[in-house]
Amino acid sequence: MNHPLESVTFLPSPSYGKRDCAPGWYWDHQTPFHDYDIFYVLSGKGTMTLGGERFELQKQSCLIMRPGDLPKAVQDPHDRLTVLYLHFQVADAGGKVPFFPFPRFTVTGGAFRAENLLYAIMELLDVPAPLQELEFDSLMKQFFVRLFRLHLVPRDYGPGSVKQMQRVRQMMAYIREARGVDVDLEEMADAVGMSPSYMSRLFKACSGVTLKAFIAKTKAESARDLLVETRMSVSQVAERMGYSDVYAFSKSFKRVFDAAPSQYLANARLSRPAPGSRQS
Repeated sequence: MNHPLESVTFLPSPSYGKRDCAPGWYWDHQTPFHDYDIFYVLSGKGTMTLGGERFELQKQSCLIMRPGDLPKAVQDPHDRLTVLYLHFQVADAGGKVPFFPFPRFTVTGGAFRAENLLYAIMELLDVPAPLQELEFDSLMKQFFVRLFRLHLVPRDYGPGSVKQMQRVRQMMAYIREARGVDVDLEEMADAVGMSPSYMSRLFKACSGVTLKAFIAKTKAESARDLLVETRMSVSQVAERMGYSDVYAFSKSFKRVFDAAPSQYLANARLSRPAPGSRQS
């Protein structure tokens, strides 16, 4: 099923920048917005009322304003706001889109480098450049893909789910670093600060696969790379990767790639262009 982001294009508006809110700052917008606006908090605290809802502003919180909005906001006088703002438009094949279902409010935390992406977009807009609109669309889609993803994290683990997704990525990096070989689950659990049983449940909930299956897949992929990129035999790769025997290696490999190691290697060699040949 396609995501709505796939059918639209992002277009820049001339208003963007960084604002250090002065003492006594408040926002009581009297004219309805005619475009969209990202309102991202770099630091400070406050509240905003938008579309009949009240939001607590804090560091790394992101609000998306839509055409027709009349935002009202105040800041904490003892912890003033510094924000990034970026106005933009959305268009589909029929023209400008007056409503798009962006997440209204998100606390990004450290889930992705929202601030870096926003600065990159603003720097792009500072000076006209070839393919500027194409790059703007690409960067904006990167930003919103990550924002939407935060709202698709499994809800079983409550408000800490963003941090737990970071833990899952940490586990994946640990397994890939080891190439799936001799992965010590107790050691990995200590590294991410969880019990082994909770770690396994969390991994399955967030990734959709079991830890055991991910380790086996990573190990098979590492073995595949050795087969294709070196002159090692199937038995040598099996030994190097720590499989108990060639049969166990072949069974595990076939489960991932739908082919035995020798068959996969033969197919890979057939698909390579001959030395000196040209590919059209």
